[in-house]
Amino acid sequence: MAQVLPGIHRVSRGVANFYLVDDVRGLTLVDAGVSADWTLFLRALTSLGRAPGDLKAILLTHAHSDHTGFAERGRSQARGTVWIHEADVAVAKGGIQGKNEAGLSPYLRYAEAWRTLFGLLLHGGVSIVPILEVSAFSDGQVLDVPGNPKVVHMPGHTPGMAALLFEKHKALFTGDGLVTRNPLTGRRGPQIMPRGLNRDSRQALDSLGKVEDLPADHVLPGHGDPWAQGVAEAVHRARAAGFS
Repeated sequence: MAQVLPGIHRVSRGVANFYLVDDVRGLTLVDAGVSADWTLFLRALTSLGRAPGDLKAILLTHAHSDHTGFAERGRSQARGTVWIHEADVAVAKGGIQGKNEAGLSPYLRYAEAWRTLFGLLLHGGVSIVPILEVSAFSDGQVLDVPGNPKVVHMPGHTPGMAALLFEKHKALFTGDGLVTRNPLTGRRGPQIMPRGLNRDSRQALDSLGKVEDLPADHVLPGHGDPWAQGVAEAVHRARAAGFS
């Protein structure tokens, strides 16, 4: 676990990130890694001097298994309320995912693709553990949870991909709508996810326009290191990077 901003902590096994927002009202978890990351979550709580009962909300940026991982366990054992965009609710509950716009075979020439795939296989990140109770949020909604984030819908990676703006921290959690490391090619720097993991890459690129003017100095992605040069610059570089 590493503190990226006062009150915000990043936890990662190396493939996907999840974050803890520590507030006077309790804890908000942004994304939930893969299933095996439950142990990392518990260690992070201990490091913060917190207990599972301090978890108030689990905010999922989208319904992919490396982000929903231990959300059901967090809901059933820590009693955190799970939230996700309304367009991804059915998949989060165990529904069938739609097909991505490209297959994975073109990426198998990259060592990064194998690292990611083996990491997911080893730690229970291949399929979603169904979340039995899910609350839906919508675009523009300000959530009454610790940190009071605003929802920004960024479809393309999934239909319900959503960023979360914690304005007090000037921090934007972008999930897989805007990342700083490509989990299939290893390319670093701001970019959208590769075609092999997106439902619609053109839509994902267009969705960057929804966040570029937000008051955020820090971009906290689902994959890769945090970005501290402002969201507008991150969007500019992601557009320049294009598709992969």
